[in-house]
Amino acid sequence: MAAFDLMRVAGIRIVIDATWLFIFALVVLTLATGYFPGAAPDLPPALDWVLGVAAALLLFASVLVHELSHALVARRAGIAVPRIRLFLFGGVSEMASEP
Repeated sequence: MAAFDLMRVAGIRIVIDATWLFIFALVVLTLATGYFPGAAPDLPPALDWVLGVAAALLLFASVLVHELSHALVARRAGIAVPRIRLFLFGGVSEMASEP
């Protein structure tokens, strides 16, 4: 499966799996065409899309922060964490051994 390097945080490589892009698009589409028009019908349609993108980015940023916290706690316990992978179902801290 294709994956793209995003960045490094505290020496931990952050990788985005191609499936994450599908979920990102699905979240944006659902929010921009379903939720936001129903919740705030007076907003212009372009703003619905901006809010959809912003909400999806915040959702996935929270997944990244969650996984990063796992990784940093593992490193503090002496376990190597070479990579965090964001994928279809969220994310995973790829640890060198079990805690």
